[in-house]
Parts: sequence; structure tokens; C-alpha cells
Amino acid sequence: MSQLLFVLATELLQVLVNRAATMNLLKAPIPQPTDDFLIVQYANDTLLIMQADARQLIFLKALLNSFSESTGLKVNYRKSQMLPINVPLDRMECLANTFGCSVGTLPFTYLGLPMGTTKPCMEDLTPMMDRIERRLSACSTWLSYSGRLQMLNSTITPITTYALCTIKFPKGVIENIDHA
Repeated sequence: MSQLLFVLATELLQVLVNRAATMNLLKAPIPQPTDDFLIVQYANDTLLIMQADARQLIFLKALLNSFSESTGLKVNYRKSQMLPINVPLDRMECLANTFGCSVGTLPFTYLGLPMGTTKPCMEDLTPMMDRIERRLSACSTWLSYSGRLQMLNSTITPITTYALCTIKFPKGVIENIDHA
């Protein structure tokens, strides 16, 4: 039942934001090929990409508060971040104060992957490589060869496959994972 509620609630948020966009209350920073305003949602995370405009943020906050009251899903503004792209820091701080959140920096991590405006470099993927190395070193000394193979197939391979489906690894990252 909770999954059905979440699907209905996320669809409601998309409809509300789309309606606001058709009324020119919210604007995407670049023209979109579809009528849907760009919202990325996974589990309880939501990404909205929009212009750095105080009026739009005030309207978005009112819309999110109305959405919260009607669905019972709460928005935690203290955990939220604004990520600037070509916006001066002093303007971002003013906008973040208006919204009640903090200013983040690029690249940031979303669903375990680095997100930014450039191709991820070796340093951006270091947390993922460290996670793989920790899993391998945690119990590999006590496992047999077949146990290590099972661990690779059940935990390590999905981490790298997931990441490789989204981004292209630099050669050094692949070499680092192979050496682990």
C-alpha cells in the first residue's frame, strides 16, 4: 500500500509542477523537449532543475508545502540543498535562505554516483572504489575461493555494473577495481 501511495504522490507532484510551469510560475533553465517539467525522483529523493529566481523559489516552496499538507509527506528543507550552476555564491546564499536549505557544491553524490557538469574523474569515483575495497577486505581472508567468487557476483559486480550503466569510468578506476 505504501508503494502505491508513493507512486500516486509523485505523480501528483509532477502534475502540480507541470501546471505551474504551463502558467509560467516555474521555468526550466533550458527549453525542454516535452511538456513535463524536469523532476527526477527515486525513493524519497527528488531533484528539481530550475532557474535561480527568488519568486519561483517562493512559489515552489508554497507548492511543496501544499503538496505536503495534502499527502502527509513532509519536506525536510534542512536536509535539502541548492546546487548552483553559473550562479554567483552570494545570490545562491540568498536563494537558499529564502528556501530554508543549504548551498551544495558540484560534483555531488546522488544514488551513490557523482553528479556534476563534467565527466567524473578518478577522485570523484574514489568513494565507490573504497566501498568495493572495504567489502573485499572485510571478509575475503576467511572465505574460500568459491566464497570469494560468490561475494564478487552478489555484492561487488552489482555496484560496478550499476555505475557503468550510468557513467563511463576512467581507465584508472577500472585498473584500481581489478587490483582490489
